[in-house]
Amino acid sequence: MSSPNFSNCLKSAFFLAFPLMGACSWAGQVAKDSAESATSYYGSESFTLVATTPANFGFTSKAQYAPRAGQDCKAYVSGLGGSVTRHQQKSDRIEVKNIEQTARFNIPTEYHIAGCVMDLTRVDTSVDGSYGPTPLDIGGDGGGISISNSTAMPASKSINSGEIKFRGICSWMFQLSVARIQKDGISKILSCTATDENWNVNEDRNSRGKPGGSLSRDSLAGKEVHLELRFSPEETPASDGKWQKFPNGWKPCLGKGINDIYGFCRGNTKDFRPFKMNGRECTIYPGCTE
Repeated sequence: MSSPNFSNCLKSAFFLAFPLMGACSWAGQVAKDSAESATSYYGSESFTLVATTPANFGFTSKAQYAPRAGQDCKAYVSGLGGSVTRHQQKSDRIEVKNIEQTARFNIPTEYHIAGCVMDLTRVDTSVDGSYGPTPLDIGGDGGGISISNSTAMPASKSINSGEIKFRGICSWMFQLSVARIQKDGISKILSCTATDENWNVNEDRNSRGKPGGSLSRDSLAGKEVHLELRFSPEETPASDGKWQKFPNGWKPCLGKGINDIYGFCRGNTKDFRPFKMNGRECTIYPGCTE
């Protein structure tokens, strides 16, 4: 074999082997990831989240886990060409039904994978529903329970009985739609607010919070955490200062004129703009006409 031909053969063999080496590396990483996933598990200690939702609303909880302090929880991601910190999420859901529902979800306080220990840091919660017949007539709001290493518990959250209770009221807030497809119509925003033990909402709007709170991880094992949500049919404007209240409903202020996209009532509480509901021309919400 001549020297040039032999050299070309070596080159061909090298370039044929190179993608195979990459494929083997990728396959090896997939096998490693699969093996790690197969041996991953949640810890034995857990608590029960008992969620109650009103009729016509769904509910989702997402338990979030992050590496324990001092843990090396890196995982190689071939698509990124490097390592990233591992995270874990456990999701549960209550599907929408036309009745009040209560469901129980088991929430472990630890997650283990590939020698890495992750602690539960938060349980994100969300509620969603529909206020009308079209796909655009939907809304949702969130809340959650943060989990800390502190042994200090809020004074109102006694755990002696093994139960912890959070409460919230959800209601629709209306506004003139900003969507082009619903121009001059009404759209709504779902708002859920934390309440006290008697279902009272804080009168100071700036001090209101979302349903949920903060708990200590060490005190959770074997406990029940109740999150009860109720629906209030009383609707209010989504923005302060854009609607004027009357004995039979609300009217949207005209502001500085029909082209005023903000339409604040200040300076003009006598002129109002028309809007549409279900194809009808309206002057007052929710009755449409006076």
